Amino acid sequence: PEVADVPWGWLAIALTALATTALLAMAMGFSFVGGKRPGGKPHQGRSASADGGSSQRAAPGVKEVVEPTCLEEEPWCPKTDIKPWQQASQLQGCPWDFGQCESLEEALKRVWRQPMCKDLEKAFDALQARVAQLQVARVQVAVPAATHFAVVYGLHSGAELFGGAPVEHAVGLDLFGEEGSGGRGQLSPTRADGLRRRRGASSPKRVPCEAFDMKLPCLLPFYRVHDGFGVLLAAQHLPVLLSNPGDTINGSCFYVYPARFLEPPSHSLPHLVRFARVDKACCACVDSRWEEPGVVYVEKRGETTEDDEHPVLFIADTVCNIAGQR
Repeated sequence: PEVADVPWGWLAIALTALATTALLAMAMGFSFVGGKRPGGKPHQGRSASADGGSSQRAAPGVKEVVEPTCLEEEPWCPKTDIKPWQQASQLQGCPWDFGQCESLEEALKRVWRQPMCKDLEKAFDALQARVAQLQVARVQVAVPAATHFAVVYGLHSGAELFGGAPVEHAVGLDLFGEEGSGGRGQLSPTRADGLRRRRGASSPKRVPCEAFDMKLPCLLPFYRVHDGFGVLLAAQHLPVLLSNPGDTINGSCFYVYPARFLEPPSHSLPHLVRFARVDKACCACVDSRWEEPGVVYVEKRGETTEDDEHPVLFIADTVCNIAGQR
């Protein structure tokens, strides 16, 4: 029949029955929330909490997962902890021991490991005259999983420099030459190849290492102090730089690359090993075929320029430059 033929009374009865059925269904649904299911079994979904809210209950034997409340709590976010040198022992695994140091000068000497390579003395002197505070940073990154340490030098000018932890197998490098054991160290890599020289030995011997093969042994005198050195414009840049040494972040970058980043500047120059940054368009390399190491400057377009300067002297000059001595 047409709608117009249906008596209004029947329509009212049908609508009333439909509304009653809907209300009964809703009432039965609400009776299960926070209460019990038929048979007396507790409801396993959300339950009301003491403060009036609701919380997700984990099943028995299953550890409850706590959701991060901020970006820093995300598992992939790097964790950075920076302490003044006096509190560095609080950082688990810290490679520097300042236990016997009573002044900033003594702490600096501890970092630069006495006796010092003669050709690095000017770099140390430039830092010592300009450092106002010394801090140690511990950085944990999740991808790839690694823990890095670095010293952060705060200069009187307000600028900050940083240096990585010493390469482990270079810590025991003998820097004394045949002249004896006086002063701050007698071996100059400009007169040798920077390899380990035992007292009384006629020729240098390479420092043995089973876990790591140093691509440029001539740089060991510096790597026994810092595994990389650079400029830091903000502390939050440190995790990125330590994880990706080739990156530059708003001026923060490595100027002396860590040992793990020593590699050819390009596929077309496999005999060269890049070890330092000059600027965004040029890097400093060593020709691995040379018996006497020198510096080879490689432009971004591939042009090369050879120089007789020893790589360790180049590094010393770089530290002086970024410290503001020149």
